[in-house]
Amino acid sequence: MSEDLVQVLTRFHREVLLPDVERIVQASETRVRDEMHGVADGLAVRMKDLETELHMALTGLKRVEERLGRVEQRLERVEERLDGIEGRLEDVEARLGSMEEALQRTVLRSELDTLKHRVTALQKRIQDIEARL
Repeated sequence: MSEDLVQVLTRFHREVLLPDVERIVQASETRVRDEMHGVADGLAVRMKDLETELHMALTGLKRVEERLGRVEQRLERVEERLDGIEGRLEDVEARLGSMEEALQRTVLRSELDTLKHRVTALQKRIQDIEARL
């Protein structure tokens, strides 16, 4: 009887239990495989989006670098022009100083001439007064 029971159990295992377990395992494998494919597909889409964003960011950065290069060149030209202007301003200031000195000398000469005329006029008046006395 124990051999009959073993045969019955073996047959039950092979015909009923094993196919059921294989079906459950196969369904689980299929579900896990499908989930893994879904995750992989999602990651691939996200990776493609990230690559697109990276490309756009790099393109934008390249444009910013190019504009910054142009700004630096313009700034260098402005600095060169500023140096030239500063040199010219120094020349103008020096010339203005010379003109100011010349103007002061002219004013002093004019004042001196005026004083000479007044002294001459005073001397004439003194002579007139002395002549009357």
